[in-house]
Amino acid sequence: MKDLFRDVARYLWDPPEDFPRELKLEWRLVAIRWASFIFIALGLPLANLNADRQYAIYVLLAVAAVYNGALQRLMPRKPDIFAKGYLTTLGDSLLTISMVFFGGGFESSFYYLLYSVTIAGAMRYGYGPAGAMVVLYVFFDVLEHVVVGVPFSLAFVFRSGFLFFSGILASYLREQAQRAESALQDRLRQASLLNEATAMLGASLEFEKVVAAAAAAASYLFGGACAVLTPPLRRSAGDPLLSPVVHCADPNGVIDHDQLIAACHESLAGEHSTPQTPGEALRLNLPSGATALVFPLALRDREVALPVLGVVAPSGRHVPEINQDIVESFVERVTLSIENAALYRTLASRSTDLQRAYADLAIAHQDLLSVDEMKTNFLANVSHELRTPLTSIRSFSEMLLTYDDQDVQREFLEVINSESERLTRLVNDVLDIAKIESGQMQWNLERFETGNLLEECARAYRPLLEQRELGFEVQRTGDLPELYGDRDRIQQVISNLLNNAMKFTREGTITLGAERTGDEVLISVTDTGIGVAEEDQERIFEKFQQVGAMLTDKPDGTGLGLAICRDFVAHHGGRLWIESELGRGSTFLFTLPISEVAEQIFDQGEPLPLEQAA
Repeated sequence: MKDLFRDVARYLWDPPEDFPRELKLEWRLVAIRWASFIFIALGLPLANLNADRQYAIYVLLAVAAVYNGALQRLMPRKPDIFAKGYLTTLGDSLLTISMVFFGGGFESSFYYLLYSVTIAGAMRYGYGPAGAMVVLYVFFDVLEHVVVGVPFSLAFVFRSGFLFFSGILASYLREQAQRAESALQDRLRQASLLNEATAMLGASLEFEKVVAAAAAAASYLFGGACAVLTPPLRRSAGDPLLSPVVHCADPNGVIDHDQLIAACHESLAGEHSTPQTPGEALRLNLPSGATALVFPLALRDREVALPVLGVVAPSGRHVPEINQDIVESFVERVTLSIENAALYRTLASRSTDLQRAYADLAIAHQDLLSVDEMKTNFLANVSHELRTPLTSIRSFSEMLLTYDDQDVQREFLEVINSESERLTRLVNDVLDIAKIESGQMQWNLERFETGNLLEECARAYRPLLEQRELGFEVQRTGDLPELYGDRDRIQQVISNLLNNAMKFTREGTITLGAERTGDEVLISVTDTGIGVAEEDQERIFEKFQQVGAMLTDKPDGTGLGLAICRDFVAHHGGRLWIESELGRGSTFLFTLPISEVAEQIFDQGEPLPLEQAA
């Protein structure tokens, strides 16, 4: 029974889901009528009416029930007829007047029913229909007094006046409710517009996309044909926005962007009264006749130089009114989005710098490891190279003391002398490289003949090459000019190159050549030895580097000779390089400026610091 009552009540109160708003109201008024019919039927015996009047009212309630049921049945079928409620309001008025008439007239307590119907009509239709209903009820009240012959009394005046003021008050409350609802709908519309306009602000953290989205959002929210973001006046190279960003809602429209940008700059320069409240717009009239809204982007309690947002609507279009708090919320969202994007870009830049610094540090670490490895190899190599001649000198010295044969003693002395020279060269190389790196190398600058220098080198190495059964040629092309520099160091370069050629050539010919090329002299040493692989041709000029495995198939030496030669040549304003093919010999070439050019170079200062040459 309880569930049945609940289902009936739910059916009477809840309209179908597809009903429009007005029809749902009519459906629920039908349910209220059922409740009022039950209330009147149960309270009627307490009205002290005679039997005829009571019977008439019950009949009238039956008619009203049929009327109410018919309404409930016809509403789903004829929704257009009942949507506005005019038919049901007229029916309610006639039923109420009939109820008052059968209940004892307008002087009876049934007159209170008119108040409920009047208030209901006023709440639904406002002042006009409510006034018409009051006039109708007062007319029937007057008609009853005239027909029955009852004189007008103060009660008539009071009940008519209260009925009128009840209708006015209910209409006023309806008006206020409609205004509140309209304001709420407008707020919801503006909030929805704000959400739609700023939806793209959070789609990306890339600064360029965010500022473009901010300009588009301003144009969309305020209905503007054009929007710009201009950088602050106090800006630096590190500021996120360095040039204006323009968004045009109508690409085919004729809008002077420069006028809007100029208006934004005027507001920044203080030529107009700049709003103090964040989000408050400054309205400006542009020369084109359009209205511009300028918003300084700022955060409360934050002294940060941010861009200025400007929106323009073409002349003749109304700039929509947006509530101040909606504008403030929009400006705050745009400001936060731009600031977050700027911070993200700064963070990304710092992260990139950090990654670059880490990569540089890793490279430096690898270089240090490489240097450490080279020096470790160098120490091992030098110790081996020092130990070998020292061991020979000591051994042959001890043997020399035990032999009386002069021929044997001479042979031992030659070995001792050779190993001493080898040890001297090794020590000299180490000392030279140390002086070069410390900047303490002494240079004896002078003019000297190129041909004489070549002949001295040839005389020194020709006997050694003949002992090894190697051919030797000196090729001079034309007259060679004088050179200017440290003659001993240049001779050391040529000797080092000849010595290398001799070590790496087992058979064939070694050629020492020289020729003039413009303001330079080109000197070359060519051999028919084993050659140098292409991947090793740069490495052999580095300190402590040699071709071949350490302590196994490497040549004699420390790996410093070519590095010293490169530094010596570079100091004189020349350059040293190699041309070689593996298995087909090598040619080492270096250039030196002629004396006139070299003297000018040295007069201006050293051609190249040895640290840079290295």
